[in-house]
Amino acid sequence: MYRYESFGASSMKKHLLVTDRKDLIRDADSKAILNTDPSLLNKYKEEREFKLKLVKVVDEQEQLKTDVTEIKQMLKDLLGKLQ
Repeated sequence: MYRYESFGASSMKKHLLVTDRKDLIRDADSKAILNTDPSLLNKYKEEREFKLKLVKVVDEQEQLKTDVTEIKQMLKDLLGKLQ
Protein backbone atom coordinates (compact mmCIF):
# COMPACT_ATOMS: atom_id res chain seq x y z
CA MET A 1 0.00 0.00 0.00
CA TYR A 2 1.32 3.47 -0.89
CA ARG A 3 0.97 6.75 0.90
CA TYR A 4 1.84 10.04 -0.77
CA GLU A 5 3.19 12.98 1.19
CA SER A 6 4.06 16.48 0.14
CA PHE A 7 7.39 17.99 1.20
CA GLY A 8 7.28 21.37 -0.47
CA ALA A 9 5.39 23.30 -3.10
CA SER A 10 5.64 20.78 -5.92
CA SER A 11 7.32 17.62 -4.63
CA MET A 12 5.40 14.48 -3.78
CA LYS A 13 7.18 11.56 -2.11
CA LYS A 14 5.93 8.01 -2.38
CA HIS A 15 6.10 5.97 0.82
CA LEU A 16 5.24 2.36 1.52
CA LEU A 17 3.48 1.45 4.73
CA VAL A 18 5.45 -0.97 6.91
CA THR A 19 3.51 -4.06 7.93
CA ASP A 20 2.26 -4.04 11.53
CA ARG A 21 3.88 -0.67 12.30
CA LYS A 22 1.83 2.49 11.92
CA ASP A 23 4.77 4.65 13.04
CA LEU A 24 7.13 3.45 10.27
CA ILE A 25 7.11 4.05 6.52
CA ARG A 26 9.56 3.09 3.77
CA ASP A 27 10.70 5.67 1.23
CA ALA A 28 9.97 4.12 -2.16
CA ASP A 29 13.01 5.76 -3.79
CA SER A 30 15.76 5.26 -1.23
CA LYS A 31 14.23 2.21 0.53
CA ALA A 32 14.98 3.91 3.87
CA ILE A 33 12.75 3.15 6.85
CA LEU A 34 11.45 6.40 8.35
CA ASN A 35 9.90 6.85 11.77
CA THR A 36 6.86 9.12 11.72
CA ASP A 37 6.38 9.36 15.50
CA PRO A 38 6.98 13.04 16.40
CA SER A 39 7.48 12.27 20.10
CA LEU A 40 10.49 10.07 19.29
CA LEU A 41 11.93 12.80 17.09
CA ASN A 42 11.53 15.32 19.91
CA LYS A 43 13.15 12.91 22.37
CA TYR A 44 16.09 12.42 19.99
CA LYS A 45 16.52 16.18 19.59
CA GLU A 46 16.44 16.72 23.37
CA GLU A 47 19.04 13.98 23.92
CA ARG A 48 21.28 15.39 21.19
CA GLU A 49 21.04 18.88 22.69
CA PHE A 50 21.87 17.50 26.15
CA LYS A 51 24.94 15.68 24.81
CA LEU A 52 26.15 18.83 23.04
CA LYS A 53 25.78 20.83 26.26
CA LEU A 54 27.58 18.13 28.22
CA VAL A 55 30.52 18.20 25.80
CA LYS A 56 30.66 21.98 26.13
CA VAL A 57 30.69 21.78 29.95
CA VAL A 58 33.46 19.17 29.91
CA ASP A 59 35.52 21.32 27.52
CA GLU A 60 35.05 24.35 29.78
CA GLN A 61 36.07 22.29 32.81
CA GLU A 62 39.26 21.16 31.06
CA GLN A 63 40.03 24.77 30.14
CA LEU A 64 39.52 25.86 33.76
CA LYS A 65 41.91 23.13 34.94
CA THR A 66 44.52 24.35 32.47
CA ASP A 67 44.03 27.96 33.55
CA VAL A 68 44.41 27.08 37.25
CA THR A 69 47.58 25.11 36.53
CA GLU A 70 49.03 28.09 34.64
CA ILE A 71 48.10 30.50 37.45
CA LYS A 72 49.72 28.23 40.04
CA GLN A 73 52.90 28.11 37.98
CA MET A 74 52.93 31.91 37.63
CA LEU A 75 52.52 32.28 41.40
CA LYS A 76 55.38 29.86 42.02
CA ASP A 77 57.56 31.81 39.58
CA LEU A 78 56.70 35.12 41.29
CA LEU A 79 57.39 33.70 44.74
CA GLY A 80 60.69 32.31 43.50
CA LYS A 81 61.75 35.72 42.23
CA LEU A 82 60.83 37.41 45.53
CA GLN A 83 63.07 35.12 47.58
